[in-house]
Amino acid sequence: MFNVTGGELIIILAVALVVLGPERIPEVARSAGRMINKIKTMTEGFSSGVSDVMDDPAMKPFKELTELAANPRQKLAEYALEAEAEERAKKEAARQAADEPVPTELAEPEPEAEVDSEQVAEPEPVAEVDQEQLAEPETEAELDPEQLAEPEIETQTVTVQDP
Repeated sequence: MFNVTGGELIIILAVALVVLGPERIPEVARSAGRMINKIKTMTEGFSSGVSDVMDDPAMKPFKELTELAANPRQKLAEYALEAEAEERAKKEAARQAADEPVPTELAEPEPEAEVDSEQVAEPEPVAEVDQEQLAEPETEAELDPEQLAEPEIETQTVTVQDP
């Protein structure tokens, strides 16, 4: 606390002896000892009170903040490792979900309903198609300009915010 060497201590004691006198030095030493002891107990009480408050679960975010302020590189590295572990766990869970076969229930096939021949309608005749309409155009000039246009692609912008 105080950097007092032996020589400095002797000088302080000599000055105290001259100023206080031989009869008051023991009394002053006792009162100084009591004052130092009182200061020690007060600081120990304060330290234990701060420790109790910091050990409270509600103070966990503040404790992490003080640790981050004290060792920012170490805490940021820990946060990065935790995030990477979470991502690996999510990917592994997704991979396992994709690899697992989907359970199918063994159900008995439903019996086919009997159909009366009177209920079945006759198929409608198919319209005749001109073979020239089906033929592919040989040149681009024969194509419709709308068919040549590139299709429009709708784009959307998505923003992601970190929590």
